[in-house]
Amino acid sequence: MDCETARCDVTPYGLEMSGSGPADYGESARSIRGFVETAERFGYPVTLLTHPEVAIENRELLLKLQAKGACLGLHVHPYKLIGKKHKHDLGAYLANEQREILQEAMASWGAAIGSAPRYFRAGYFSANDFTFGVLEDLGFLGGSLSNPGRVLPEHCSVWAGAEPYPHRAHSGVRLIRGESDFVNVPVSGAFGRPVARGHAGEQGFEWSYIPHTYDHREIIRDVLDRFEVDCPRFGTIVTDTHNDQDYTDPNHPSSQNLLLILESITEYCGNLDLEPVGITLDALCELVLAEDNPASN
Repeated sequence: MDCETARCDVTPYGLEMSGSGPADYGESARSIRGFVETAERFGYPVTLLTHPEVAIENRELLLKLQAKGACLGLHVHPYKLIGKKHKHDLGAYLANEQREILQEAMASWGAAIGSAPRYFRAGYFSANDFTFGVLEDLGFLGGSLSNPGRVLPEHCSVWAGAEPYPHRAHSGVRLIRGESDFVNVPVSGAFGRPVARGHAGEQGFEWSYIPHTYDHREIIRDVLDRFEVDCPRFGTIVTDTHNDQDYTDPNHPSSQNLLLILESITEYCGNLDLEPVGITLDALCELVLAEDNPASN
């Protein structure tokens, strides 16, 4: 889940750039809690990538969930940072500018949570060829930064041809595998289901963005069929949502989509004689680093 700043704390410009987010932090907490409880019923842990303002206002809930096994990370839309006047998405900035933006966000997030963030995703999956190197220099260990196939230039989110499976990032070319100590875990696109205009206006592929009216059952089938062909070492199904969906309401469309996704994973994995295993972002990054480390072999 990308946990967004409450709309009451975002400038009109920020809302124009990205209107996602709860009305207030009570709505945020309710959404987070319901999402976690639903995932837990299926035996899955969660990763919560939170804007600094959410880390501050929902601190007690986040720390409680972290103690129960949730992975906490940093999420940033530069123009949603309180008190800042950034105008663009992260991928629009040069390396030194990205570093400054991220350091600002890290300081607020770390003061609230009590430790520095080590996992990251930018809003809109916005990044450029500087981003992975900047994140590694700042001490991040991994993230879920890419949406393979997405073409959304107005938000500096262009991932056509990107590596589709978890991998060590390349410090200078965002689209390919590399040898850095930063692990990128891409969103799982349904490459057999192209779209000319997705939920954010992008070209690309359907994927398990839970609030959208994509055919989530067929997305899961498409991704798992691809695993059968590609035989990836780490075949992942990465979903996403925001903390403005009421997952405590079983009749809410996003609640129904989430259940459909989880049930489809169970059904199709059973059909393919696969065993789905839930894993948090931090644990998966550790596995990727360990497998690629000659000293561990």
